[in-house]
Amino acid sequence: MDIVSLDIQRSRDHGIPSYTQFRKYCGLKEIETVEDLSEIMVEGAADRLLKQYQNWNDIDLMVGALSEKHADDAMVGPTMRCIIREQFVRTRKADRYFYDAPGVFNKYQLAEIRKFTLAKLICLNANNVTTVQEQVFLKPASTAELKLCNDEKAIPRIFVSRWAELAQTISE
Repeated sequence: MDIVSLDIQRSRDHGIPSYTQFRKYCGLKEIETVEDLSEIMVEGAADRLLKQYQNWNDIDLMVGALSEKHADDAMVGPTMRCIIREQFVRTRKADRYFYDAPGVFNKYQLAEIRKFTLAKLICLNANNVTTVQEQVFLKPASTAELKLCNDEKAIPRIFVSRWAELAQTISE
């Protein structure tokens, strides 16, 4: 048994909603016709799915989500993007130690933490790195998008003075 068929079976065992039900949950356009389904699927997928399923309302979530056209510049379609987003939001809300949970840091400390980017982390820790793009997960369109690691406007540093009162309280 391969991993995809195992995931499909697991979703059925656990009562995961169908593809069309989950689209509705995500606030996406409902599928009412074969044309609606064809419009959002990669070419030929709607026909293949309707040969396997009696109705578009029977399509398993994973099968439908992985058959969608990719959204914008994403690697997944809108339904899978919704699933991934939902998982991250729930994980963050459930983590009582997440850095921006109420009462952990004051607003000034949070502002400093939010300035610290992955670009800054790379600049501080990678050997022989002098330039980096601000958005490290995006492919730079040109070398003009690269910023010097010591450019405080592009890649700001964190001011630890915001924690001075905390350090003083701990030392007492």
